[in-house]
Amino acid sequence: MQEYTYAEAAVKLRVAETTLRRWVSKGRISCHRLGRLVRFTDDDLASAYKPSPAIPAGAGRRR
Repeated sequence: MQEYTYAEAAVKLRVAETTLRRWVSKGRISCHRLGRLVRFTDDDLASAYKPSPAIPAGAGRRR
């Protein structure tokens, strides 16, 4: 199984590295941490394309 750094994963996903870091901090994509090292597997990158849960109707409305 291949492991990718932030830079490599961002290129593979065709997003900016800062976008990938934001996705990790918000939990949109999983990663593996070893101390300060962060690595992504192919399965982690595939999870970035899974649909996120829909926001229930009316949840974002203010009255």
